[in-house]
Amino acid sequence: MNIKQFTKEIGIFLMALAIAVGSYILWDLHTYHNTSNPKSELAQAAKTKADTNLIFHKTGCADCKAVVKVVNRGIRENANSNYVVVDTKGSDLYKRYNVVSVPTIIKLHNGHEVSRYSGTNKAEIANILADEAMR
Repeated sequence: MNIKQFTKEIGIFLMALAIAVGSYILWDLHTYHNTSNPKSELAQAAKTKADTNLIFHKTGCADCKAVVKVVNRGIRENANSNYVVVDTKGSDLYKRYNVVSVPTIIKLHNGHEVSRYSGTNKAEIANILADEAMR
């Protein structure tokens, strides 16, 4: 293999790597990362008396898409908090918590609701997800 061919292959590899990394970042920012077993997570949090932020969204919901970046940033920046993310399309958990609109964030303390926010105000969502008042 000559240097020219090697350089070309390395360039293609680096471009493919950049596309893969960029795609992952876009996916991470623009997608809700649902909790795999939300009912179990909530039961465990109630047992351990852990404060929990319960986030409801719906696939295809324009309002949910509008705030997904803020939600993901709030979760990432407050990694010490407990979050359960639920898509109402794939779960009936929203019925238990009487969720009638999405996105909705419910703060739970010892398994009991202490506050709720439904809406798309990005500043409000960021404040709610960063709120340490329950701790």
